[in-house]
Amino acid sequence: MTSGDSVYAAVLAGGSGQRFWPLSRELSPKQMLSVFGAESLIAQAVHRVDGFARPENVCIVTSERLFDELRNHLTAQPDPTLRSVRYLQEPLARNTAPAIAYAAAVFEREDPDAVMIVLPSDHLLKTGPLWAECLQSAISLAHDDYLVTIGITPTRPETAYGYIEAGPELEEYATGRARPRKAARFVEKPDAERAEQFIANGRYYWNAGIFVMRTARVLEELEVHPDTATIPEVVRWLAAAQATGSLDAAEAYARFGSLPSVSIDYAVMERADRVAVIPAALEWSDVGSLLALADIAEPDADGNVRVGRGVDLESRNSIVYSTDRLVATLGVEDLMVIDTLDATLVAPKERAQDVRLVAEALAAVGAEEVVHSKTSLRPWGSWTTLLEGPGYKIKRVEVTPGYRLSLQSHARRSEHWVVVSGTAWVNCDDQDFELCANKSAYIPVGLIHRLENRGAEPLVIIEVQVGDYVGEDDIVRIEDDWSRHD
Repeated sequence: MTSGDSVYAAVLAGGSGQRFWPLSRELSPKQMLSVFGAESLIAQAVHRVDGFARPENVCIVTSERLFDELRNHLTAQPDPTLRSVRYLQEPLARNTAPAIAYAAAVFEREDPDAVMIVLPSDHLLKTGPLWAECLQSAISLAHDDYLVTIGITPTRPETAYGYIEAGPELEEYATGRARPRKAARFVEKPDAERAEQFIANGRYYWNAGIFVMRTARVLEELEVHPDTATIPEVVRWLAAAQATGSLDAAEAYARFGSLPSVSIDYAVMERADRVAVIPAALEWSDVGSLLALADIAEPDADGNVRVGRGVDLESRNSIVYSTDRLVATLGVEDLMVIDTLDATLVAPKERAQDVRLVAEALAAVGAEEVVHSKTSLRPWGSWTTLLEGPGYKIKRVEVTPGYRLSLQSHARRSEHWVVVSGTAWVNCDDQDFELCANKSAYIPVGLIHRLENRGAEPLVIIEVQVGDYVGEDDIVRIEDDWSRHD
């Protein structure tokens, strides 16, 4: 079984990644990080279904708040596949069962026989022939109304993961090394003693949150149980309203908000009879904390993992990660030192799971550093905030050759552009002019303007914003090549 119109994919991307602060922020969460490879985690997740689901059949399921940032992020990537995906915006977060059901309802409207692959957006998983065999087997099972999950062969007695106990083999659905089995039961995160027993038993596998199922089948399963029976009705209404352009935001918020906040494991997988697990010795990680950074570089003789500029003297078993600044460590042990342009975390490695408490404390005092990062990708390039204070902000803006920003205006700030390299084409109040290096332009408050790079090399400018408000939402888009004004 290869790609086809009836195979869809839902990539769940609503998480905020609080345990990865300061690398992860509310508006640039863990799934948008590129520290674990050339591509971000969410880009890797989309490519995981290459050859099975057409790009236009892939949906990113996210929140209204993250939608614009995720779309900007994926549209900014050079791979056209990532620009073809669709987006579903949940009115508010209600856990994985309503999110998956929403995607299922959208796919079901397009194809009543649709089979959907469900993937987390913030995990690492090495694809290859074994992964392809697992998906081929899973799609065959789903066509016969099995609810399928991929079970990862455990490599240690991990207490942070859920487990799946495998039952009898389903030989008729085997594909290569993919040998599906009936799922006997799902087990929540065990204590250390039970995890040791699971490893010794040999029939237990990590629950990676990867599912393959027929869309109608999962919605039918939700309808069976009184505590989840409202979910299919609401998501089908939401999918229909979205498709016909009759969606009322207030009603969507109220109806979606009335749904139970419940996981797909509890709502469906643990209750259904026809459930299969495909055990697979895949290289997988949920990237659940900053300790995952230890895997991106070789440790030195003292067990230290260092990424970025700096030196170390007499330290042991520590992780030091710097995105820009020089970081020096002296005589530290079992620490994480994570340094970014605007925030630094220092914590014992044993407290890695508690980093979310830091993010929550920062949010409670209104710290911007928990919401925004200094650099943001855009479909046309990127910007980095260099300096900010009351009434002003200074940015470095880079525009990709052949791209342009939206035609826009600002109600509360002026902008002064100084070209550092490349050539800028500026449209200001219906007047076009060219700026080369060391030339500048002033854009008054309220004036309609646009910046464009028609050259063959990147355009870099320094932008100085001045006004009583310099937030990112002070923008009115009149025209946009990526329909962000709709």
